[in-house]
Amino acid sequence: MSAALALPIEAPRTETSAAPRYVPHALHAPDRTWPETNCYVDLWIELLHLRGLAPEAMLGFTLRQDFEGDQFTFFKPKAADVEALYGLEILELALYENLESHAQVQAVRGLPVLVEVDAFYLPDTAGTTYGREASKTTIAILALDPEKRFLDYIHNAGRFQLEGADYDGVFARGRLLPYAEFVKPCGPALTGPELPGAALALLRRHRAHAPERNPVSAFREALAAKEDAFVQRPLSAFHAYAFNTTRQLGANFELLGSHLAWLTEAGAGPFGEAAEAATRLAQEAKAFQFQLARAFARGKLTGLPERLSSAEATYAAVFAALDRALATG
Repeated sequence: MSAALALPIEAPRTETSAAPRYVPHALHAPDRTWPETNCYVDLWIELLHLRGLAPEAMLGFTLRQDFEGDQFTFFKPKAADVEALYGLEILELALYENLESHAQVQAVRGLPVLVEVDAFYLPDTAGTTYGREASKTTIAILALDPEKRFLDYIHNAGRFQLEGADYDGVFARGRLLPYAEFVKPCGPALTGPELPGAALALLRRHRAHAPERNPVSAFREALAAKEDAFVQRPLSAFHAYAFNTTRQLGANFELLGSHLAWLTEAGAGPFGEAAEAATRLAQEAKAFQFQLARAFARGKLTGLPERLSSAEATYAAVFAALDRALATG
């Protein structure tokens, strides 16, 4: 078994909380508005945390989130940013035999494997999808033992282990092999003032590629075009829609707020006002998610799109404050 990333392997566990000796990064603190974001960003936060690196530095890409017609951008760290800041390369892992054997090779090398699996077999999702329904999600495989049918992995905001039938389910051989990547060091991580300096340069680059039109306005218009039948569907439809709209919007901007606060603390610029506005937008997205839930409960959309007006204005305030701060440097 690989001692992946030089962290101790706990005994196999099936609880939903993180291992006793593993403390998730502060970006996953339970008192945050959105303690989990999406599976890919969450695992990258924890992968960097495992290596003693600052995940806040990579979050400038959140500026580029847009409304994509029926969902907000499923935001992910840019591979080029990860390499520039942390000296880590994201490479495709060819699965010409099977996931289990190729993942074991990389685990022995100490290289995490990122792969989509069925959350039906992930004990950390107990109470939601575990043992209940199929749901694709991304994990980072840190170590595995085929003989003991044991897997050590990162998922969402924690590090977990599984074994037995769950192991068999994760590595079940279907007709199509999943897409997989592995993470390989390719240079030193930036340290000291170089890290916030490089993060600021990336922030400026991402600002140049941010949406020209307010995505919250586009979201409001898309909702306004829907009929009441849209919110008369089962609760599962609400959860899917909320995950891909309000959660992606809110989680994205809460991370942006953390990024800007981190830059400010590092002396890279006066981003406090923009950070506060981004955090406020995250809170407004959460409040709107509750209003969306009530619309599903009533089966009526009347008045719902108009309740996005505050979030629309806050989005504009984020970028106005950001542009003022960037103009000072």
